[in-house]
Amino acid sequence: MLVVTQEFLVFFLVVALVYWLIPANWRMMWLIASSVFFYATWNFVFTFHLFFVVGINYVVMEIYKIHRKKWIFITLQIANVANIGVFKYYYLVMDFLGVVLGADWLRESSLRMQDRLDGHEILLPLAISFYTFQIMSYGIDIYRGQYTKQHTFREVFLFKSFFPQLIAGPIMRSSELLPQIQKMDEFNPPSSQQTERALWLIISGIVKKMLIADQMTGALIPFLTGNPADFPSHLVWIYTLGCVAMLYADFSAYTDLARGTGLLLGFEIPLNFKAPLFMHSVSEFWRRWHLTFSRWIRDYIYIPLGGSHVPEYRNYINLVITFFIGGLWHGASYTFVLWGILTGLILSAESFAFRRGWKEWPDALPGRILRVALTYLIFLPSTVFFFGKGMSWCGAAVVQMFSFDFSGPVPAGFNILGYGILGVFFFHLVDEWPERFAALRKYDRWLLPAGGFALILAMTQFAGPGKDFFYFQF
Repeated sequence: MLVVTQEFLVFFLVVALVYWLIPANWRMMWLIASSVFFYATWNFVFTFHLFFVVGINYVVMEIYKIHRKKWIFITLQIANVANIGVFKYYYLVMDFLGVVLGADWLRESSLRMQDRLDGHEILLPLAISFYTFQIMSYGIDIYRGQYTKQHTFREVFLFKSFFPQLIAGPIMRSSELLPQIQKMDEFNPPSSQQTERALWLIISGIVKKMLIADQMTGALIPFLTGNPADFPSHLVWIYTLGCVAMLYADFSAYTDLARGTGLLLGFEIPLNFKAPLFMHSVSEFWRRWHLTFSRWIRDYIYIPLGGSHVPEYRNYINLVITFFIGGLWHGASYTFVLWGILTGLILSAESFAFRRGWKEWPDALPGRILRVALTYLIFLPSTVFFFGKGMSWCGAAVVQMFSFDFSGPVPAGFNILGYGILGVFFFHLVDEWPERFAALRKYDRWLLPAGGFALILAMTQFAGPGKDFFYFQF
């Protein structure tokens, strides 16, 4: 079930209406049933896998609470990594072995096709990366003593299957969602202020998805499916910026929808983006982009490796390892692996420079412009490997960026890309300076209906086959 569709609207209205009408002590089971149904509309079989993963983690951590044996916890986390490893990285590992051994039959294209013909191709469960990270954090927090409340299996299962944030996050901590689940019997229907806030989030999510991200996707197709060498150098830069802007619109749209629908059910879901393209450095980008993912890899990978409280060279190694794992988390391909390594190296280079005073540039406008320009000069070429369809394509795109070849026609639909970037810029302004837009809230009684009506007209104008959110593949 795609989220920005009439089907999901009907589904959510039924869920919310029944949720607030039934006795409070039935709400949990109703949300569990609704979440399972939502996930099952994507793939019924994988609902059993989700149930199995959560069940194993819950039972083993309950055993750990009794015996407090480190090996119990370690075995569970190895099993979690093995689970995602088999489903997500089997073909990548086999392909790598095929390259090393010169065995073409081990290459992903050949092996996957043979497995498909034999009827045992390994398929990727929807959102396995998200729910694996979230359920692992539950166990790690208990192991560290950072979360000590006792929960039933139903509470933990809803913690992981809660449908507004099940597919693409935000990746919530135990301490963020489980206490809310425990108190859901005490929830009151949302106030008028909460309802207005939720509706604005939902409108924002639909606008970002349908009117910006989906339209930009169409404009990006000639670039992403073509030969980068056929495009002028400056257009390759703009297209790459467009890819990042499209991903922001797409992913933050899902977050807005998750937060809005969650709020209408009484749940607070955390912010996941804070105007990331208004960065002055790549490290600042990661303090603004996919905040719950950045926090996860910081707290559960980077800091356990020693973080920055180690010799300088070790800190750089820790950064590269952390983002190497982050690249693998995003996708089982060489391009994602290289993207993660490049990001770690860039952050290491920034850290090296900042330790030596390079961060103390003049804060006047020329200094800020220079910082931003240098940041994008470094950042955009590395992001090519996040979107690119293969290593050769990515290499050609980076070469073309620095070819200084400015000849060539502007592709059809390029103006749509520009409009999309402007739309993303507007939402960045709202995120960066919310207090300046807060004054408009006093006009909500007129703006909200007008915004809803305009959105309905726009959805009618741009209606078409629903598109998945980009991060659903992870």
